[in-house]
Amino acid sequence: MATDDLSTPLMLGEMRGQLRELVHTVNNLAQKFEDVARAVDKTSHIPGAVAESKAAIAALDLRVTSLEASENRRAGAIGISAWLVRTVPFAALGSGFALAWKVMGL
Repeated sequence: MATDDLSTPLMLGEMRGQLRELVHTVNNLAQKFEDVARAVDKTSHIPGAVAESKAAIAALDLRVTSLEASENRRAGAIGISAWLVRTVPFAALGSGFALAWKVMGL
């Protein structure tokens, strides 16, 4: 019986140490979860910023599309005016030769 009297306090001491270790582990995990919660709170503005960025991108896309259409109209107008600049002098020369031909009676 003497060994039972000594083993019980040793077992209680061992269980007490294990319980302290578990409490310490739980406290460490709780601190880590608090840190994670703080990090999540710091990033709570990100979804709003993403939505704002998407709206800004859509607006810029619309602007680029309208600018491209405007540039295409301008390029087309320049193309027509360049064609006229090249064509009108030759047409005038042709008309002049036709008139001269008719006047000279050839």
